[in-house]
Amino acid sequence: MTKLTKIVATIGPATESEEQITKLIEAGMNVARFNTKHGDVEWHQERIKRVRSIAEKMGVSIGILLDLQGPEIRLTIPGEEAFAVNTDQTVIFTHNQDCQDPHKPVLPKIVVETLKPGDHVLIDDGLGEFAVVSKNQDELATTALGNFTISNRKTLNTPGATIDLPSLIDRDLAHLDAATDDLIDFVGLSFVRNKQDIEILKSELEKRQLHPEIVAKIENQSALDHLEEIIEVSDVVMIARGDLAVEVPFEELTYWQKKIIDKSRELGKPVITATQMLKSMVDNPRPTRAEVSDVAHAIYDGTDAVMLSEETTLGKYPVEAVRAQAKIASFNEPHSCFQPLTSGISNTTAYITQAAINLLSSCKSTQVAPVDKIVCLTETGDTARLIARFRPDLPIYTLTSSQRTYRQLSMVYAVIPYMIKLPDDYRLASSEELLNVLKQLNITTGGEKVLLIHGTFWKKPGLTNTLSLITIP
Repeated sequence: MTKLTKIVATIGPATESEEQITKLIEAGMNVARFNTKHGDVEWHQERIKRVRSIAEKMGVSIGILLDLQGPEIRLTIPGEEAFAVNTDQTVIFTHNQDCQDPHKPVLPKIVVETLKPGDHVLIDDGLGEFAVVSKNQDELATTALGNFTISNRKTLNTPGATIDLPSLIDRDLAHLDAATDDLIDFVGLSFVRNKQDIEILKSELEKRQLHPEIVAKIENQSALDHLEEIIEVSDVVMIARGDLAVEVPFEELTYWQKKIIDKSRELGKPVITATQMLKSMVDNPRPTRAEVSDVAHAIYDGTDAVMLSEETTLGKYPVEAVRAQAKIASFNEPHSCFQPLTSGISNTTAYITQAAINLLSSCKSTQVAPVDKIVCLTETGDTARLIARFRPDLPIYTLTSSQRTYRQLSMVYAVIPYMIKLPDDYRLASSEELLNVLKQLNITTGGEKVLLIHGTFWKKPGLTNTLSLITIP
């Protein structure tokens, strides 16, 4: 099955075995996500190494995304026993960590201090909602706006109110301390509010001499208010729709999804659409019709990747969920019609990739013999990303001598990366020199028309300057 959209699958108890990881890759997984909200450092380290080993044996590029917890707010219940509340019932929240009342949830002190009468508190992805009616030094008095159950360790959102929490917590730093460049390719930063949060993470990575790409998770109003600056300083963008749909009115979610994808494409940054894409497949072997439409429309919007969370961590049908996304992508991609980019990036590589796309379009419109393959050489991955932002309807076969680039391109739409070994400062005298390499890798066969994008030197970043259309002899 051929697909251009990438699939990010979260590894959990249902998929941690070698057998299941292998099946996920065979079904279409391109990136393995590790959610550090759950499990300790040792658990994640062992499973990351397992995924890496299996991918190497299979000879495929599988990226590793370490998703940090960030300043997530969770309530705790003294005694940890869930309890039910009814509409209009008064519920008291406290920051007193010594509280013993089993019906008085405990929150971080800064949350109690920040909220004021009239603010709303949502728990468990919006399943429970409270209105703050009064407060004192230690407590918030709220009114329940429905019938629901309050459970221990559920997430809490405060739409419209910004809680001044640090962008990284001790748990995040512990995971970074244990990380190496050999183990992780992407680091996800939760609840990004502005570009300063990204800069803080960059600083922590530099201290540890780590070089993963940073995935900015867009999941609150502040991130939307600073959207362009966040995308500019990040490497990848994730539309984290779970918290985002709680932080903003739910009727706005689809609008923001499209806007984030468009802006990410414009700036040449891969974008992931995430959360509850196939939620029913946690318990059922087939997706609902609404879920099929959701995945398909993300593809029509131009997302680089779609993501699975509970479906592959706890679900009964994790491999089937990956396979379902792959099927939806494979069928709908040829029917996608993306809006042309109205602005973007200005450098030599960008101009060359624009010329490549113009050439592909010209072949279609003038009924010239079609291009069969797109092939590019890249050291940093920038050339491949810039081609991908135009969402071509052909795979982009990408040759690189950088192991890091090879794995990080696993997130980019349409890119199929290959590792090649090259001497330093090797000058490429002509495009024909590439033909033997392409044949050795089984990328091309005789008679195919190949569009080549490369530079004069194979391993010098930023020097892409050649566009060739070659028929393979």
